[in-house]
Amino acid sequence: MGLPMDWMEHFFWQDHFWMTCALVSASMVLISGLADRKRHKRVNIEDVGFIPWPMITLLSVLGTVLAMALAIKGL
Repeated sequence: MGLPMDWMEHFFWQDHFWMTCALVSASMVLISGLADRKRHKRVNIEDVGFIPWPMITLLSVLGTVLAMALAIKGL
């Protein structure tokens, strides 16, 4: 029973850590970009919200680029 879990832990966390981080960060870019687009197309102009979607998008893009660079380098 311990063999499959050991294999999964080794596969995901040692060999592909930065690629996993890049995919998570890229999905955050997609989600925050869609949320920002929805905020700009709102019907009620007074209903702005409090989450800074452009900043989240910018930081997620930066995280994606850094994680992809580290994944390609092979760290």
